[in-house]
Amino acid sequence: MSQKSLYDILGVNKTASSSDIKKAYLRLARTHHPDKGGDPEKFKEIAHANEILSDEIRRRRYDELGVTDDSPSGPPGGGGGGGFPFPFDVNVNLNDFFGNMFGTMPPMGAHGNGPQRKGKKPSPTVQTVPIRLEQYYLGHQFEINIHRQSFCQECDHTGAKSKEICRRCNGNGSVTQVVQMGPMAMHTTGPCHECQGRGQKVLQMCGKCGGSGFTNERRNLTVHIPPGTRPQETYIFPEVCSDHPSFERPADAHILLQEDPNDPSYKQFKRHGDQYQHLETTITITLSEALLGVVIQLDGHPGYDEGLYLEIPAGTFHRDVYVIDGLGMPLLKESGKYGELHVTVEISVSDDERKKMATAGASLLQPILGSHCRTTSCSKESIQSQLKLKK
Repeated sequence: MSQKSLYDILGVNKTASSSDIKKAYLRLARTHHPDKGGDPEKFKEIAHANEILSDEIRRRRYDELGVTDDSPSGPPGGGGGGGFPFPFDVNVNLNDFFGNMFGTMPPMGAHGNGPQRKGKKPSPTVQTVPIRLEQYYLGHQFEINIHRQSFCQECDHTGAKSKEICRRCNGNGSVTQVVQMGPMAMHTTGPCHECQGRGQKVLQMCGKCGGSGFTNERRNLTVHIPPGTRPQETYIFPEVCSDHPSFERPADAHILLQEDPNDPSYKQFKRHGDQYQHLETTITITLSEALLGVVIQLDGHPGYDEGLYLEIPAGTFHRDVYVIDGLGMPLLKESGKYGELHVTVEISVSDDERKKMATAGASLLQPILGSHCRTTSCSKESIQSQLKLKK
């Protein structure tokens, strides 16, 4: 390599940004690339300078110590760099050292210790889908279109049509070197940057995947919901997610059903029961309707688009619960069978009804209900009759 500084090779200042360095490299590469008739050694020098200066950690080490990965350092125990003696040697793995300082470095293939161990399968990808009450009642089917990346079969996920063993690391994927770190010399082991830790270098990219090692494909997942399906049901589609180099098999997709919060039917009806086969609802009627009976129209039932008509019998009281067989949800896997509809009645008393009950109503009910009223022995003067209704 030339004794010129790496900045001089690229023709940039020492304060140049990463973007400036990249632009300078691309400009010089277009001129000096061997395919363009350039000098191979000159191009190698430019590529080496870009490799060091475009890496934040290696650039910092070069600026502070004046060394690159393949620059000779002073022998342990001797002078070097700034003239400091080296009282001891330290053997350290560069991945561990810089990982502790700047965060764990991502996997980059084999680092001299054999290939990294792959996991079996990543955690599943969960997609929540809102379902209306009517769709649970009648049954429903929908499709989910997914775009996934799969390993390129043509290049066996390498991204290369042809490749060769990396000469710098001899196919190990890692290099060991001596680096001056202040008053000590460190024998460091780290990933080979020539081959990105793979141990091999690409000579010609794969035409099918464009060198990425992945191809894109589209899949359709069909979800079939039988009538009476319970909420929170999960449909599992095995190994349909994208391939991942850290795992042997792709992840599963989990489709989780939930009640649609925007469906007004859920404000009227709730599902319950061991199979969620029953529906429950609450209605409000007047005192007059409770005493005399009434037919009400119940909207929102998934089996009755035009409304469900119920006859509330005379003499209904507050918080009475009526149960109607066959008006609940379908029973899953039991064709033609349905759960129950539970109707809780609440009574609202208007001021006019209250006034009428205190006058004419009391007189009319006296012959019917008078015998059911309690009698108390006391003087008329001791009775507190000035009661006031709390509003």
